[in-house]
Amino acid sequence: MRTLSPLENPKGILAFDFDGTMHWDESEPGVDPRLIEWIKFLREKHGMAWGICTGRSMMHLLEGITQSLPFLPDFAITREREIYVPNNFGRFVPDEAWNKACDKAHKRLFKKSRKELKAVRAYVEEVAKGEWIQVEGDLAGVVLPDIKEMDGLLAEVKKRCADCSELGYERNSIYLRFSHTAYGKGPGLLEMMRRMGLSPDEVVACGDNYNDFSMLTPEVSTRPVCPGNAVAEVKQRVMDCGGIVGSSIASKGLVEAFEQLFPSS
Repeated sequence: MRTLSPLENPKGILAFDFDGTMHWDESEPGVDPRLIEWIKFLREKHGMAWGICTGRSMMHLLEGITQSLPFLPDFAITREREIYVPNNFGRFVPDEAWNKACDKAHKRLFKKSRKELKAVRAYVEEVAKGEWIQVEGDLAGVVLPDIKEMDGLLAEVKKRCADCSELGYERNSIYLRFSHTAYGKGPGLLEMMRRMGLSPDEVVACGDNYNDFSMLTPEVSTRPVCPGNAVAEVKQRVMDCGGIVGSSIASKGLVEAFEQLFPSS
């Protein structure tokens, strides 16, 4: 797995969710080769840094990249909040300042909202018949037996946690992960934009599910994109923000969108 030459003063950012947006498990290859060529072209000719924003851990992401991509991204936002960048040897290392602050904020929030989360857990296990997941470094996660249970869970979270303004969540299909509202794909991408001195007009953000909402906003990107398999709410968000919705699945849909975004390229 090779790294790309470091960019000096990037002129923009390409930000991709991985599973369901960039990569599709049921296709071979998992990433359309045309999208890889677009990334190379936009990086080399337009100076756009590219990053992956995912719910995967860094190790899990690297496994996916190794199987599907010929080179590493310029940065990664993993577990929907932690920032990683490649070092001089091409190995991804954590951004110590950001990740430590993130971890500290989550631990503090866990203590502050323990009572509310206990009530939500009771609902998950006793009413929704789901699974409550506790992982080191995370507040908590939920796995539901069926997507139909999600509306009930969200209503319970709203009722129990209405006074916890810092307590948010990332949702995807039957999964939900609680998190601090100051950390997520959107806030992480805003931090990378701040470091690179870039504005929302210089960012193309691509996602397909509810946990991509925070980076598909005008504050982060005025050129959001989603593929044809995106959930209806994401498609609507992208259209409301003046973005482009591809008709095909995952990377094939992104290629369609890029052909419209960069018609003269």
